[in-house]
Order: sequence, then structure tokens, then C-alpha cells
Amino acid sequence: MKSRSVAPRCERFYVLDAKNRPVEVFERSEWSRWMAENELIFRRTLLEESGVTVTTRFRGVADATTGEPALFVTRIAGMEAQEDNESYGARTLDEALERHECLVQKILRMLTGR
Repeated sequence: MKSRSVAPRCERFYVLDAKNRPVEVFERSEWSRWMAENELIFRRTLLEESGVTVTTRFRGVADATTGEPALFVTRIAGMEAQEDNESYGARTLDEALERHECLVQKILRMLTGR
């Protein structure tokens, strides 16, 4: 009997439980539905005078080949220098929110020259 080879999954999908902890789901349709029905942005900081925005959100998808998935992302947008518009992944919401606050403080220091 010949065994059928199954293509490896390239992505893993996650939703959040009631305490905002990632839980893996195995059906893309379940993940897609959950993502459409839930708020994905946890914090957005707009630095109005400069037009810089820092956003932290749940992305819910990870590469199956990596170890710990970075399911949350904090992005900087609107910086004058393109290379300063960066994204940072985090495994937990707490880690992502901590990074969010650190980045906002760093940008404020940069903008004010302090």
C-alpha cells in the first residue's frame, strides 16, 4: 500500500480566548470568522503634531516552521525616515503592550530632542 504524502501546513491560525490568550484553531474558516467578528487593535497612539501612529494589534497567524509564534504586532507609521517605520512581533499581549509604550516614549524623546 502506498502512503499519500500530505503537504505540510505553512501557517498556523490562532484566536483569542476571553482573557486575550492565543488559542490555536485548525480550520481556516473558523479563524477567518473570528477575525472578522472581533476587535483586533488593542492600542493605537497618534502623536498628532508629528503624524506618527503606533498601533498594536492581534494578527492571529504564524509561520508553522518557527518556534514561538509572534501573534501580536506593534507598528510604527508616519515617521519621516522610512527606515524608522518598523514592525515588532510579540508572543503575548502583555509583551506587545509593553513594547508599544516603550516605542511611544522613545518616539516622543526623539521628536522633542530630550
